[in-house]
Amino acid sequence: MSIKVTATIRMYRLNELGDCFLVTFVSGSQTSRVLIDCGSFRNGAPSTQRLDKIVASIATETGGAPLDVVVGTHQHNDHVSGFVHCEDAFKSIGVSQVWLSWLDDPSDAQAREIGNDYHNLLLQLSSARLKLTRQLRSTRGAGGQLPRTVATLNDVLGFLGATEQATPPEIPADAVKILKKLGATKPQFLRPGHSLNVPNLPSGAVRVHVLGPPHGQDQLFRKDPRKGESYDHALAAANLMATRFLDAATRAGTDTSRGSEHYPFNDQYKRRNPSAGSAALSAIHARYRRRTDQWRTIDDDWMQAGEGLALFMDTFTNNSSLVLAFELVDSGKVLLFAADAQTGNWASWQDIEWQDEAISTDALLSRTVFYKVGHHASHNATLVDAFEKMSSPDLVALIPVHKLDPNIKKKNGWKMPARNLFKRIVERTQHRVLQMDDDNPAECDPKANPAKAAWKRAGIKPVINDMFIELQIKG
Repeated sequence: MSIKVTATIRMYRLNELGDCFLVTFVSGSQTSRVLIDCGSFRNGAPSTQRLDKIVASIATETGGAPLDVVVGTHQHNDHVSGFVHCEDAFKSIGVSQVWLSWLDDPSDAQAREIGNDYHNLLLQLSSARLKLTRQLRSTRGAGGQLPRTVATLNDVLGFLGATEQATPPEIPADAVKILKKLGATKPQFLRPGHSLNVPNLPSGAVRVHVLGPPHGQDQLFRKDPRKGESYDHALAAANLMATRFLDAATRAGTDTSRGSEHYPFNDQYKRRNPSAGSAALSAIHARYRRRTDQWRTIDDDWMQAGEGLALFMDTFTNNSSLVLAFELVDSGKVLLFAADAQTGNWASWQDIEWQDEAISTDALLSRTVFYKVGHHASHNATLVDAFEKMSSPDLVALIPVHKLDPNIKKKNGWKMPARNLFKRIVERTQHRVLQMDDDNPAECDPKANPAKAAWKRAGIKPVINDMFIELQIKG
């Protein structure tokens, strides 16, 4: 029996980096609404006020009916902060079901162990950032590695909701706690290879296939997976490194710890006051300390470890993204929501053992007609091999990115969207790609050719207003 379904995808406009997608499925007289994430990068008044307006819009759209499903993809502020700031509003709307990743499942021993290690690493980095920030403030105008390390820690911990006061971030974790209690029923913790029906629709009308995050795979922890290295070793090593880094940050400018007395040279060969040594040593020291050659000194190069640890945490959090492929069964069309999945998550899709042997990752990709571009179109969040398999002539894409976000506007800011990736998305979609800020290149303007004609070929007329960008896909 044929079951026709129409999917309306609404990307809310956060006015900064953030994700909030409302997908409304209609089949005959039945409607099901799925909210995928609700968050913005920052937690100040402009951000929370915008979230309030967005959640009010969602309430208007539901018309008094509860949301059928709310999905929290991963613990980054720009994906889940709205569930904290607008908790009461969501309770008022009502939620039937909540879907989370297996990593949020308290009954999963592996998830608990990873969660504990992750929390410890987060605390270590937060403490190190506090100490290095104080050091930076006490040495105004300091150059070298210190300001770069503090900037990187601020950027990465900002995704986790940390404030500029260097306090440990709590909002994403609080959001997951809220989500676990928000639904009328117990939350479902989804694992790759599983498939389930979208509720409140005819059975089998829309199927959801779980692609990520990987379970028990090294891909969870690496941008470039390495065979034979388990996730435990990776996170444990990062925690140990973070402990040593925090110790170094604590002792910066003071006495060394016993463990570092013999690095990089045995203590008996070190000179604590080289300017008081021989004439040759004094000359070398004076040259090393010349202001014009400050950029060549290596005193604070050890701080690069902080950048590496921060980026490790960011990669892990992104790779923990819950990735869902919604299949409009009658037409076979697929809507792919990749959250912030980075390379490791994408690479794991080829290893999935589907519960339903009729499902294959390649088939889902080949029938993808909508792609929510991963991680705001960063360079390492759309795997080339997988994207090239999205071969539908009707492929369209939405990118939740805003050019006025301070992280993008700043000097040497984040490259979002990445230039070459964006160029390829434009090619694959035949100019049917829109950004959250609606600041699209001329060839992607849906009101003018060639984009206008391309949207018409796909049978879609984008709706763009101050609150959202909306596409309707008929299945």
